[in-house]
Amino acid sequence: MNNPFFDALNAEVQAIIDAIARKEYKTANTRIEIINNKIEDLIDTSSDEVFLREISKYQVLVSHLHNKINASE
Repeated sequence: MNNPFFDALNAEVQAIIDAIARKEYKTANTRIEIINNKIEDLIDTSSDEVFLREISKYQVLVSHLHNKINASE
């Protein structure tokens, strides 16, 4: 899906991955919380199934990154 919103979301997820790689777990957790809130708001307000399917992929990825951080600490 070529959408500027998803491009921005992808950049935000990459920033989390970069923070984890630098072992900046507090920064990564803060970014995860912000992105999770955005994703949850979008899921609650959208009815477009294609959009929901795509955003849910990011939700799963962010959740996985959060679990990865918790395992590393």
